[in-house]
Amino acid sequence: MKNNVKKSILIILISLFIISAASCVSAENEDNSDISMLTLSKGGLVIHYPSSWGYSESDSEHSIMAISKLDSIDSAGVGQVNINIEKKPVEGEFYSFVNSTYEDMKYDSSYKLVSSGGVMVGNIAAVEYIYTSNHDGVEKEHKAVWFEKGGQAYVMLYSAPINEFEESLYIFDYMLNDIQIT
Repeated sequence: MKNNVKKSILIILISLFIISAASCVSAENEDNSDISMLTLSKGGLVIHYPSSWGYSESDSEHSIMAISKLDSIDSAGVGQVNINIEKKPVEGEFYSFVNSTYEDMKYDSSYKLVSSGGVMVGNIAAVEYIYTSNHDGVEKEHKAVWFEKGGQAYVMLYSAPINEFEESLYIFDYMLNDIQIT
């Protein structure tokens, strides 16, 4: 009986190894050779992003740079999956300034706060807010990371339709971890 149990465990472990090896080979065979990294420098920040994303305009008066996933741009030229970076003077204490930005969400049913908390951007303490929005029937998820440098509040905001949010979140996270603040 002990030999049968050992054989069964061995067969299961070998099967798991084969499945894991096959999935690694499959992931290695993805062709990303046509994707290169681009650099954008503006407003005291330098970011690197994949060529499958492109520079775009933002309607925010505080935006210093914005990029959108190229295949998400709609017929009006608006990127539905985008990353916008804004810069504005800090009014008062930084954390109070950031938190007051989200205070109105409590009273607006088109927004729902998912989470908030402290994170790091390089060696700078930052604040992260994740929330959803629903405007004109379009549901989006957003991840905003705020940090301060030289009396300026910077926010890096990733927005995407809820069903596409996780798909490109790694791009936002990569850019946030790689950002250079000059």
